[in-house]
Amino acid sequence: MKFQLTEEQLASYQRDGYLSPLTVYDQEETKRLRQEFENFERRFGGKEKAAPLRADLHLLQNWAWDVVTNPRIVHPITSILGPNILLWSTNWFIKESGDSKIVSFHQDANYWGLAPHDVATAWLALSDAHEDSGPMSFVPGSHQEDLYAHTNTFAENNLLSRGQEVNRTIDESACQSAPLDSGQISIHHIRAIHGSGPNLSKDRRIGMVLRYCATHVRQTKGEDTAILVSGSDDFGHFQLLEKPDRDFGEKETAAHKDAVTKLGHIIMS
Repeated sequence: MKFQLTEEQLASYQRDGYLSPLTVYDQEETKRLRQEFENFERRFGGKEKAAPLRADLHLLQNWAWDVVTNPRIVHPITSILGPNILLWSTNWFIKESGDSKIVSFHQDANYWGLAPHDVATAWLALSDAHEDSGPMSFVPGSHQEDLYAHTNTFAENNLLSRGQEVNRTIDESACQSAPLDSGQISIHHIRAIHGSGPNLSKDRRIGMVLRYCATHVRQTKGEDTAILVSGSDDFGHFQLLEKPDRDFGEKETAAHKDAVTKLGHIIMS
């Protein structure tokens, strides 16, 4: 496959639990994607009103589907997880300019319900995620540690659904920052401990989060949906959904509502 990782990149991921950066879109492409996303926000009355519809946007709009199935993103994932890949879900982590909101240090595996942990997230920057924007920071090698208990804080300034914080001492001096230019991605393991600080820049920090898993992975918390992005699915652990025939169609809206309802139940249970 054309965009697979090099041996050095794969070794880095396996050692650290994350890989960053990989450039997948040029500046013109990224500008167009950002315009598509912000047009979506305007269509539904602005940032806050559109927020409940952002999860799994690829089920509503073809431009988002094209992102999650792009070989420039999917092929690196196959280097890590193998040839048969599902996209489990997508979401957005957005910090407005001057926003005090943070993402506390956590492990995704603690609340996603996916097992085994053959799961990797691609974090796509649609605006620069530089040091002043609150880029992600990782505890290198933490994916090789146990899955830790977390404390749900429900803090108002925390972008996570429950404000969950890992119950492990974090030496922030040993953490590795992963700044991204717009159009770049990072990839991280489901057990990698990570978080991010506030956005002190003059632009929005827009991150599209693409969560992939090998087809043998199952959902332990109930019924769930996914889309097939590479190879074949011989396991049938997920209800496989199809590409939208048209943006915001009646069928598409119903499928999106069902998928997001299931996702919300899983993450909050």
